[in-house]
Amino acid sequence: MKTFWTFLRNQVSNIKSLICKKLFMRSKVTDRLFLLAYTDIMTGVKNRNAYEEALVKLRNDTARLDNIMVVVIDVDNLTVINNTHGHHSGDEVIKTVANCLLKTIGTKADVYRVGGDEFVCIAECDISGYISEFRDCIGFENQTRKVPFSVSLGYMKFNCKIHKSIDELIIECDKKMYRNKRKYKTNLK
Repeated sequence: MKTFWTFLRNQVSNIKSLICKKLFMRSKVTDRLFLLAYTDIMTGVKNRNAYEEALVKLRNDTARLDNIMVVVIDVDNLTVINNTHGHHSGDEVIKTVANCLLKTIGTKADVYRVGGDEFVCIAECDISGYISEFRDCIGFENQTRKVPFSVSLGYMKFNCKIHKSIDELIIECDKKMYRNKRKYKTNLK
């Protein structure tokens, strides 16, 4: 009878071990799927899916908006870089922008790649001081690059007297970014 109980105890232990291994493997797979679903593979920053989910949360929690600051960034003349130097050069520019964002603004904000060469940063604090660090990082990177580049950006802190929603804040930042882009193109001529 003792051997039966020993056998049974060993079987239960083996089953527990198998269940733990399966759960661990499922957890690893789930973590990997989450990473793939919410991370831009080329740059390592959060992707459009993560951005859209963040906006849903911000749309539902208007109390949090008082501290929100948004920065919209777009690479200038990426099409020219791609057509002149190849898409691999354009990809390197996008990766460089992402790395500079992560090293500077990204220390206090979530960084999202929302389009080909478009990024949005959302912070729950004032990050305007990090913007000059970001520009310095781009300038430093351009010192060693064969293909220099620039970015245009627009940023603003939520103001309840001006903005009724996170969407209005983002639209305003986008408008500022495009005004800066027009100034850049005018200066090139």
